[in-house]
Amino acid sequence: MMIQAVIFDMDGLLMDSENLGLTAIHDCALRQGVDVPVEISKQCIGITTAASSALLNSHFPTLDTARLFRDFAQYMHEKALAGQVPLKKGAIILLEYLQKKGIPAAVASSSGMQTIQLYLDKAGIAQYFQLLLSANGMPSKPAPDVFLKAAAQLGVQPEYCLVLEDSYNGVKAGRAANMQVCMVPDVLPYVEALAPFVDHVLPDLEKVMELMEA
Repeated sequence: MMIQAVIFDMDGLLMDSENLGLTAIHDCALRQGVDVPVEISKQCIGITTAASSALLNSHFPTLDTARLFRDFAQYMHEKALAGQVPLKKGAIILLEYLQKKGIPAAVASSSGMQTIQLYLDKAGIAQYFQLLLSANGMPSKPAPDVFLKAAAQLGVQPEYCLVLEDSYNGVKAGRAANMQVCMVPDVLPYVEALAPFVDHVLPDLEKVMELMEA
């Protein structure tokens, strides 16, 4: 397969942070006396804070989402500083492979830029990326904007970019950007309804090397 750049999602793809994030949403909402079911929290996976706020308020109009996500950010910040947000299996091996091959790598995440930089710095992998992008301030995935911006800044045509995603909104965004899409499922399983949006489904990031060598 002709790949000139690889674009990584972060949460649940590079970093094992999604289950922790679901716990954080639940615990932070409980501080306001609101019990958010995990089925609703999972709908926030792969979308921006603004989109998550709108989604949660549609179910819980009294929830102060500005406060919730301030508390959430502090919760996740403390976990990251304590080294409790580990890398996903195969991340380092794949990043070293891309570096050796001279294939540029980018992060295009729905998280804020400060969070992206903190996670990557604490994990010791920031140096592997030529570009870090936050979707905050852009239309949320499944809109393709953040991926298209990443391709443009890397100077690579979208069809020669490989998107690595774990979320449903993420793979849909990759397809909308006319990129090659690989899903590495995390909290959300692959389902057949995603077939039009996904070219490959792999169990971990290490397997991406085999895909690129095929």
